[in-house]
Parts: sequence; structure tokens; C-alpha cells
Amino acid sequence: MPLGYGLVLAALGAIPARGGAGEVPAIEVGLAARDITPATPIRLSGYAGRNRPADQIDHRLWVQAMALRNPSGERFVFVSLDNCEVSGAFMAPVLEEYARNFQLGRGAVAVVTSHTHSAPVVEDTLTEMSQPTPADRERIAAYTRLLKSALVDVVGAALGDLQPSLLEHGVGRAAFAMNRRVYQGDTVVFGNNPDGPADWDVPVMRVRGTNGAVRAVLFGYACHGTTVRGGDDWYVVSGEYMAYARQHIEAVQPGATAMFLTGMGADADPYPRGPLMDARRHGLELAGAVIGVLDRPMRPVQGGFRAAFEEVELPLVDPPGREQLEKDAQDKNVHVRLRAESYLKRMDAGQPLPRSVKLPLSVVRIGDDLTFVLMAGEVVVDYSRRLKRLLAADHPWTIGYAYETPCYIPSARLIKEGGYETESSLIYYGFYGPFRGSIEDLLVSRVEAMAAGLRGAGPSVASR
Repeated sequence: MPLGYGLVLAALGAIPARGGAGEVPAIEVGLAARDITPATPIRLSGYAGRNRPADQIDHRLWVQAMALRNPSGERFVFVSLDNCEVSGAFMAPVLEEYARNFQLGRGAVAVVTSHTHSAPVVEDTLTEMSQPTPADRERIAAYTRLLKSALVDVVGAALGDLQPSLLEHGVGRAAFAMNRRVYQGDTVVFGNNPDGPADWDVPVMRVRGTNGAVRAVLFGYACHGTTVRGGDDWYVVSGEYMAYARQHIEAVQPGATAMFLTGMGADADPYPRGPLMDARRHGLELAGAVIGVLDRPMRPVQGGFRAAFEEVELPLVDPPGREQLEKDAQDKNVHVRLRAESYLKRMDAGQPLPRSVKLPLSVVRIGDDLTFVLMAGEVVVDYSRRLKRLLAADHPWTIGYAYETPCYIPSARLIKEGGYETESSLIYYGFYGPFRGSIEDLLVSRVEAMAAGLRGAGPSVASR
């Protein structure tokens, strides 16, 4: 039965995994990767200020998959994608292919985007931010087709590679993420705030085969992929610091796949920012943190997995009336106009205006040793810090940009303070806001309930 809406539990594998000689692991892991490097010229995503397509490629872009399977057949797939983000509309046909080809239901495949701002624009995902020309749109459409095909193909390949594996976990530290919210009187602006909250944890999971060889290294970090800032490097295709980190890790772990899962750091930027060289430096620091963990004793992660998935409605403030919408439809800012026009079309068609945003989230617990918390959207660091405190006994690994990115997900503190993550960013995502201040407690309480439901849970509904 497929993993679907509401709380869904996957069965716990019955075979213990101690990592000793002759013992059979309780979980199988499959790995795959596909090259998704675009042809140039191509428009890059993440910034409204770029005025032309990228015309150079610094290194190859990839989509990678890691599939998990219990002895009783339940499956879950992590996908790491070198792109800024994907929307629900972009993912809808891909999810249909997952269900049709692999019998994997909603929630059983978590596509986590790296959030590099140096990867191509795709259709139905902040596409209008770049104001593409007709020729740009043709190239974007062609790349979108390639990417959707690769997303399906890589999951099938990972499922075909399932092998008994032993898992280990550890946490390192890298200090280049810096909070970007700077307070000037009653306003919040972009800048460098060394006193603001950041999450410097570098979670690491090592996957070994039964012969002891390292098959994969999973790692994460909570920071925007925005090192490259203006100049000629702004028009170069790049996987940003996380891709450089992968390269370094794979260089010292021959034969292993390094796979990045983005954390909850949507209000943090790398520091310093500038040319590609700064991204290479950050990648080297991040890789060093990962390798430091690999070089020390790590905690065994034993047992099969259990998983829960939900979609939560996050309430927005009431939308504006027609008078305000018509005023905004005449605004000098093209993005303000597009948002207003979208609402007016809905109003004229008799359709309800958006009053909430649907947000997918899941919890994946492996044995009693590691718990992944995956949340859609651009999730700010307050969530990571709070969830790590509340779920400390579950050994949490917090992940943002999972499944899809409908918009920023601000905390109650940020909603009160205002600023880009709370207000003006919604212009590009096509929503009037802000969110109501209750969304943080709503999300945290749901994650806590999901995590509690997985502790010690026995066989239940699963994705087979």
C-alpha cells in the first residue's frame, strides 16, 4: 500500500544490525546518480537581478538518489538535486511517474534541492523572476523535460541497486553560515549579522557495504547557496559550495558517492560572498568538517526505518480586496503586478483567493539511532534549532527544501519582525501574506506528534 496522505508508518525491520562480522544488516541501500548539466546559454534561477543567460559551466550538475528498503519491503528514497528549488506544479507529473513505475506514493520520495542559485531556471518554479525571453523559454522548457526524466530515471536506478548496508552517524561543524537579517531601527534588511542565529552543525551518515567498503557519504548544512554575488561568475553554471564539498569528499573516499541534503537555514548566507573562489573555499571547509567526522569513531545506526508523512495547511492573513489588487496591478514592479493579476483572475473567475499554503513534511526514523525531519519550503533556522532541542533524544537531522518549495517558512519571531523572508519574498511566490504567527507552533507540534508516533512503532502501513 503506498505511503500517502496523513500519518503513515513504515514497518520496522526485524533483523538487528550491529556492524560486526557475519551479521546481516537490517536495511538495504541503493544508490544512483544522473548528470543534469545544461547546455548553454541558459537562464539561472534565484535572483531577479540577472539580465542575461549563463554562458559558462564551472562543473557538472547532478541529481542523486539513495533508496532505503526494509526486509519486509517498505521503501523510502532521498533525492538530492542540484537546483535552486522545485514547485508542486513542477513535481506533479514526476510524482505520477513514481507511482506508476515504482508504486511509490506521495511522501515516499523526498526530492531535496541544494538551493544553489547558479543552476538553471525550470518551468513552474520562480520562472518569471528571470523575465525570460521567448528563446529563453524554449531552452527552459527543454531543460525541464531533461530534468523531469532524470528525476524518474535516477529513482528507478537506485531501487535497482539495493544492497545490504551498514550505517553510521556523526556530526561535525562548519562556521561560514551567517545570519543575514540586520536590524536598522524598526526595519530588517539584508546584511551580515554575526550575532544572529545560525546552525553550524554538519550531520554526516556513512553507508558501508557488507565488505566494509564505503558506498556513500550523506552530509548536510543549513545555509543558502548564494556565495556567488555579481560579476562574470554570476553567469556561470555551478553547484555552489555544496558541489565543491562533494568533489573533495569523493576525492578522499574513492568509489563512494557524496550526497548533500540541505538544512533549515533560509535566513543564513555564506560568508564571505563574492566570486566562485569563495564558493570553493566554503566547499573545502564543509568537506573538511565531513572528513573530520569520518576520521573519528561514528555511532552505528541500527535497524530498519519507519516513516510518517503529512501535508499541513499554513494559514495566511486575509487577502486584500479588489481595490488594492487593482492598484497593485498598475505597480512599476513587474513581480508585484504579476501577483496582483493572478489574484484578480481568480476573483473574476469566481475562484477563492489563497488563504493558506499546503506544506509537505515527513519524519524518517532509522531504528532508534537517527531521525530525519524533512520539511518543504525555505525553512528558517529557528525551526532547526527548536526541533533539535525538542527531539534531542531522537538524534534529529533537520532538512529543508524537501518535496517542493512553495515559499519561505518563517518562524513566529520573523513574522513579528517582518523583512524579506516574511513579506517581500512572497511577491515572487505569488502569495499575499504574511503568514499568521501560529504557523511555527502548528508545524512543530505536528513534527513532534509524528516523531512520537514512530518511537517503538511496530509494523503498519508501508510503501511497498
